[in-house]
Amino acid sequence: MKENSRSLKFKRAITIGYFVLILVGSSVPGNEIPEIFNLTPDKLLHCLEYSGLGLLLSFWLSDEFHLRPSKQTALGVLVLGALAGMTDELFQNLIPNRTPDFYDWCLDFVGINLGLIIFPLWKKKSRP
Repeated sequence: MKENSRSLKFKRAITIGYFVLILVGSSVPGNEIPEIFNLTPDKLLHCLEYSGLGLLLSFWLSDEFHLRPSKQTALGVLVLGALAGMTDELFQNLIPNRTPDFYDWCLDFVGINLGLIIFPLWKKKSRP
């Protein structure tokens, strides 16, 4: 197996795994959410977790389609990120004492955009 192929599969697996972890966190019933999360602003958590997803999606999609940080990468990240956030919010409708929240989805989307902003800076810093 070529090194590039392994790297691409790794990036794909990490990105999908990260999203699965987001869904696992969303599957905790509302009355069982640990107290520590009551001390943190909910919207900030959404923004932070989805900025990580936006960054991972950027790394994966730029390699998957051999794109430089570009409009095509950004469009793919925005569409997949928005769908991931929507899926997460709708999934919460199935969990006891949890409800989907449009504003949470909006902050998920803000986080995806932050990941897109961080991506080219990270790529530039990691180049020799």
